[in-house]
Order: sequence, then C-alpha cells, then structure tokens
Amino acid sequence: MKDIQSTGKVKALFLLMRPSQWVKNIILFLPMFFAQEIGDPDRLWNVAILFAGFCLLTSGVYVFNDLMDAGEDRLHQVKRFRPIASRKVSPMAALVFMFLLYGTSALCFSFMHTSNNQIWLLSGGLAYTLYLKQIQIIDAMIVACGFIIRLEAGAVAGEIELSHWLIIMTFILSLFLAFAKRRDDLRNFMETGQISRKNITGYTIDYLNVILSFLSSIIAVTYILYTLSPEVTSRSSEYLYATVPFVLAGIMRYLQIILVEKSNCNPTDILLQDRTLQLTVAGWFIVFALL
Repeated sequence: MKDIQSTGKVKALFLLMRPSQWVKNIILFLPMFFAQEIGDPDRLWNVAILFAGFCLLTSGVYVFNDLMDAGEDRLHQVKRFRPIASRKVSPMAALVFMFLLYGTSALCFSFMHTSNNQIWLLSGGLAYTLYLKQIQIIDAMIVACGFIIRLEAGAVAGEIELSHWLIIMTFILSLFLAFAKRRDDLRNFMETGQISRKNITGYTIDYLNVILSFLSSIIAVTYILYTLSPEVTSRSSEYLYATVPFVLAGIMRYLQIILVEKSNCNPTDILLQDRTLQLTVAGWFIVFALL
C-alpha cells in the first residue's frame, strides 16, 4: 500500500511539472536549425543542456503559478484536477519541489553563459503570475516575450547570429497562440460561468476573432516575405517559397480547430493530439530541411 501511495505522489509531482509544456522549449533549437548548424555536435550539446535547464525552470514557474491559483483552479472544470488543486500535493511539498526545480535548473545554467536569461525568465514568470497576467493584452505580450527570451538564449548557446525575421515571426506567432488561448478561456466562461482568468471579462469573442484574423494574416505575409528575402535565399535556397503552403495549411487548420470545432485551444495539446497539424508541421520540416 505504501508503494502505491509513493508511486501516486511521484506521478502527481511529475504532472505538477507539466511535462507536456516542455515542447515549447524546442524553440531553443530554432536558431541552429534556421542557420543550418543543427548538425554541429558541440553547439547541439550546449543547446541541449540549455533545453534541460529551461524545462526545469519553466516547470518551477508552473508550480508557483499553481500555488497562487489553487483556490481558483478548484472551481474550474478541468484545472480542479491539477495536483495542488486536487490536494494530491500539499502546498509545502509543492514549495519545496519548486525550489528544487529552480536549483537544478541553475545547475544546468552554470554550464552555460546564459545565466541572465534564466534571471529574466524567472523574474518575468513571477511578475506575470503575480500581476501582469491580470492586464488585458499585456498578458499576451508577456507570453510572447517569454518565447523571444528562449529564442535569444538558444542563439547565444549555439553561437548563432539571430535573424530579425525569426524574431518577428516568433513574436507574432506567440501572440496568435496566446490570444487563441484567451478565446478558449472566454468561451469556457460563457458556457460554464467559471472564470479561469480574471482578465477575460475585458475581452469579447468578436474582438478576439478579429485579433486572431489580424495576427494570422500577418504571420502568413511575414513568412512569405521571409522565404523571398535575398538575405535568406542567398544562404539556403531560392525555392524556399515551396514551404509556404505548409504554413498556410497549419494556420487554417488551427483556426478551424478553434473556430469551427471549438476544441481546446491549448497549442501544446493541439500539436500533440491533432494528426493533421502534426503532418503539416512534419511536411514543412522535411521540405525546409531538404531545401
């Protein structure tokens, strides 16, 4: 019986880390991929260590966020099953676990020259949890900036000069995904009356639909301009525009999921569950790599 209980606690702590969200940190490898240096073992090893550090660090931020929002999460139809909200993990155990995650991530960062990125991400994550996430629009901007920090950290670890195209596309795509998540929160509130975020009352479905249409158009145009840029084609291929259909298909599929099928808008869950989107991303990756 004790073994079963111990296994249950370990599983609860593992879920508390939200490992499915680690996929977001794959962005650390993008500077190497776009710079065609992904095959360099030394650079790849440095970014891999950084990836491990960021996964542990962001998990620590998630634990802190769950500690702060445990009361509200217990009123949510899905979030009430989270380890702290469901009382599978006590607040004290979660607090100790959070500092353990921060300490282990610091150990990973000690091998790198990106400790400043750790401090900025940690500070930003804490500020976002405590206050900034309550301000409409600013909260989505903070999320997007978190991805830019990851991108910059990956470029530093891989000793890559970051392209302004990559920064712009990453920021806009992150905004798009953040506002899609806000739409999902608002839709859930309208259907159940449960508020998962206090600031969603400052949005409307029509407003968020306009924002998503606006941002998706910018993403498409920006990527097309990227594939046609002399700076890019000179070091990769003049036929890079062949990847555009995959990007357009991915955007349209994502919009179909959230506007037509009205499914969960969590981008990580969608990417891990939707076969069509997975095939689109895989197709883009293969064609881009070949070119």
